[in-house]
Amino acid sequence: MTFPEMPSPSAPPHGFVARDPADVLAVVPVLLGFEPEDCVVMLTFGAEHQFHARLDLPPADASDARVAELAGLLVEPAVRHHVSGVLLVVYSDEAERARRSARCLVDAFSAAGITVLRAIRADGERHWPATGPGEGTAYDVSAHPVRVQAVLDGHVTRRSRADLAATLDPDGRGRADVARALDHRPALTADEVSTLLLSCLATGSVPGPHEVAGLVRAVADPVVRDVAWLMMTRQDADRHVVLWSDVVRRTPDEWLPGAAAVLGFAAWLSGSGALAWCALDRCLSVDPDHILGGYVAQLLERAVPPHAWAGAGRPA
Repeated sequence: MTFPEMPSPSAPPHGFVARDPADVLAVVPVLLGFEPEDCVVMLTFGAEHQFHARLDLPPADASDARVAELAGLLVEPAVRHHVSGVLLVVYSDEAERARRSARCLVDAFSAAGITVLRAIRADGERHWPATGPGEGTAYDVSAHPVRVQAVLDGHVTRRSRADLAATLDPDGRGRADVARALDHRPALTADEVSTLLLSCLATGSVPGPHEVAGLVRAVADPVVRDVAWLMMTRQDADRHVVLWSDVVRRTPDEWLPGAAAVLGFAAWLSGSGALAWCALDRCLSVDPDHILGGYVAQLLERAVPPHAWAGAGRPA
């Protein structure tokens, strides 16, 4: 990715204390919602609100300037939010590639006056100090208390980011039904959009193909689209995520950007930043200049916390 994947800011589970690298390696996938690989994850401390970010590792043959540029993408939001310390985890089975990136990151944070509390490299089976050699230490966090509690709390940790993105893969039959409906279904009005969404949220139902056709036509209009996302609150954002995920799976590509952008906003507001990025990938791949998609991307890139949302189209 060009920008750091900045999931919605959140802290580790209440009462969690990282006593060793295994504790950190247990909590990171819970925070992200998937098992990371070939990336660096940053956890922040000392700011008004904690947040975390994931960034793809640069290729092994990347120039020094490119590695430094990517490091700067993590340092910049940390500086903006007055972070005092960070913990870095580099996920890679390529030792030299990981060490090179880790050294650059440590130098960049140090130059910015931010303490690197710890830098770890992990490959899924062993962990090492990120900037040094060694045989590493075996670890297995599958039964770690943090992971067990996450399961009990209903949190799903996907096997990879690709698996998370696959939750938005097209529903072939559903798409075909909506495509047929689009041939003769006009756009819903703003009032009809509001009524439909409130009804679905209240009953836990999903709209039928004719309703989806009218809805995605409606949210192609920025004025009507504003009705869909401005009605959201932090309390009902999770239900909007479920609803709009279903709509996105059933929407043909040419009508996808509006629905995917609304899903991206709902996911950010619910704290599911990784899913928000997956939705934006779908939106911006069809319309790179989509206004709402770009707005949600800025919220994520700048690590704006969901609790900053004040409604009326802007964070506080």
